[in-house]
Amino acid sequence: MPSILSSKRTPSLQGINEKASLTPSRDNLERQMEQGSIEAAFTLASITEYRHDRICHNCDSIANYYLMAFGLVKGNQTIECNALLLALVQQSIQFIQCHLDISRQYHLAWLPLLIAELRALGKQVKDESTEPDRLVPLSNLDQVSNNEPVSNSIQSEYGRAIRISIYHCRALLCEDIDTTKSIFYYRKCVSVRPSPLESQKLQQSAKLALQHLITDSQKYAAAADSRPRLPSRTSSVSSGASSACPMSCSNCGVEKRGMPVCSRCKSQYYCGVRCLKAHKPVHDLECSAL
Repeated sequence: MPSILSSKRTPSLQGINEKASLTPSRDNLERQMEQGSIEAAFTLASITEYRHDRICHNCDSIANYYLMAFGLVKGNQTIECNALLLALVQQSIQFIQCHLDISRQYHLAWLPLLIAELRALGKQVKDESTEPDRLVPLSNLDQVSNNEPVSNSIQSEYGRAIRISIYHCRALLCEDIDTTKSIFYYRKCVSVRPSPLESQKLQQSAKLALQHLITDSQKYAAAADSRPRLPSRTSSVSSGASSACPMSCSNCGVEKRGMPVCSRCKSQYYCGVRCLKAHKPVHDLECSAL
């Protein structure tokens, strides 16, 4: 896992962190943070040194600065996606990742709180965005739609970079404990239209991870299918034609009325048999757990 103390700052953080030598005293920064300064909270987190031996030293304080910063961001009526917010997201993700091994041995009360703040921020940035995401069919990750127009405003570009970073982090955190959720977040990461403010390495990594997870899930499903089962009393899908509301295909995302629905969980719709079969290895993992 990367360590913030030993690793280099990412380019998007460098400009802001270089201000550390020109910043006011810690007392002044504390006062500015109490008055609602997001940058002061971020700077305090950036300049506070920490170390790890058998326990964390100063990590609780740094986490509290990040939590304070995210709280101040949420206090605004709308989210302002800018360089400061992207730096806050990226640096807090680095902080989380370098504590994952430690969290397996010691309880870190701040860790789930910080993860929850990132999840809530990603959702709010998405909700406030007017841009449609790309459709990413799991059956063929190379067939990603790029037809819809995309905004070139600087705030939109920051918003996309923030969402890509958060979705990738969420997927990585879920990878060892919930494959279905990990696939879900990697897919969301790939579905965001690329931003020039993000090097696209995260989206390339997400695509590769998706391919590996889907391959593994297909092998698991094939092994499960080889075991003897009792005959099913119902068909594999039941018709959802009576619904008056449009539904979205779980594989390709197309919206139609009255699509077939999985007869077991009654929650996954498909536009046709082809999409149902393509999505079956992924859905079986979630459906069998319901």
